[in-house]
Amino acid sequence: MLDQGTAPREPGLRHLGVSAATLVAARVVSAACALVQVPIALGALGPGWFGLWIGLTGLLWTFGSLDFGLGNALQNRIASLVATGREAEAASLLHDGRRWLRWVGVALAVAGVPLVRWGRWPEWLGVADTAGGLALTPALALVFAGAALHVPLSLAARVAAGVQRMEVTGLATAGGSVLSLGLVAVAAWQRWPFAAYVGISAVAFVAPHLATWWWLRRQLAWLRTSAPARGAAAGLVAESATFFALQLSATVTGAFTPMLVVLFAGPAAAAAYGVLQRLYSLATQVHSLALAPAWPAYTHADARGQAEFARRTFRATWVLTLAAFVGPTLALTPLVPALVRLWLGERAPMIEPALLWAVAGWHVLQFCGQPLAMVLNGVGRIAANTAAGWASVAVSLVLCAQLGPRWGASGVMLALAIPFALVNLPVSAWETRRILTAMPSTP
Repeated sequence: MLDQGTAPREPGLRHLGVSAATLVAARVVSAACALVQVPIALGALGPGWFGLWIGLTGLLWTFGSLDFGLGNALQNRIASLVATGREAEAASLLHDGRRWLRWVGVALAVAGVPLVRWGRWPEWLGVADTAGGLALTPALALVFAGAALHVPLSLAARVAAGVQRMEVTGLATAGGSVLSLGLVAVAAWQRWPFAAYVGISAVAFVAPHLATWWWLRRQLAWLRTSAPARGAAAGLVAESATFFALQLSATVTGAFTPMLVVLFAGPAAAAAYGVLQRLYSLATQVHSLALAPAWPAYTHADARGQAEFARRTFRATWVLTLAAFVGPTLALTPLVPALVRLWLGERAPMIEPALLWAVAGWHVLQFCGQPLAMVLNGVGRIAANTAAGWASVAVSLVLCAQLGPRWGASGVMLALAIPFALVNLPVSAWETRRILTAMPSTP
């Protein structure tokens, strides 16, 4: 049993590399499951309902991420406490954090009742027939139930990151993907209703966190203590609020994107986008996982005054981003339509070149933003980035209403990409440079 969890890990590029490699390997398993899952679900549901499934899964992720910024703030605070040998305070703070997040989950579940009961979802999602409208009600109930469960359980991933054991989360997520694939195959074989597919997404969303909690409690003895926090929560509310504001803006341009396509371009357009999104988002997820260990490493480095390590880590994340993600994405995009036809056969939707390159360009911009985001999140200096994010969201929503009906899913992608490139990236780069230049260095 890893009771030496009471000894803080010394950050190092080798440890970050091993953790990142494990996360990427686990993501490969998840990617394979997702790729196999698409033709099964597309054949069982048809393009329209498949597009709605993709949209509601995005809605599940959107609501399940609304923890008011507490998750990110607790991760940074726990990482700092562990880095300085104050595990008892970290355990007490974690105990309080879980209680707060349970109340957030309860509030989300309660808010979901009137939204499901009286929301005009068939009209909003473009479902015209009565039977289809009735099928949406249980599916939406499962969206809110899954999101309400996810909010408190997701703290497991924050703790794993805080103690620099993110590979555990990756392996648990891979297991959830295998479970999801098996359940989708059974659903297609048994002709389960549409709501069952949304329920499967909810199970795959929640189950990895249960597995991560089980592992953490077995391996880290300090998690089972509850000493007084002695001021460890001071300032946490303000920090959480800042993270929440950034989280909301990122959610609109992230997990909520499939729903934006449904709302502004229609469910049929969402099917073609959903296929491309499954391919490109795999690269984005692998990239995020490869860089994810840098987030708590920056938190530890800032707490310990290891500025040079932080700068070396930042350079390494950029080399990895450009060489392994940006370059290959641009080079391989012309081959994607042929790959989709090989993958889905006669079920493959028509992919227009404008949509293909709009999706590719959007994900390239996401790649470029991740090395900057790891630094900003790790040290908790996100005020400027939050302001830029909300400015971009406002512009994006206006552009979605103009470009989505006119150019379909590719218009929605452009509406997201233009303000992100012109506002978010420059502000993030400026703030990151300031942080790395001013970070303390302890001999």
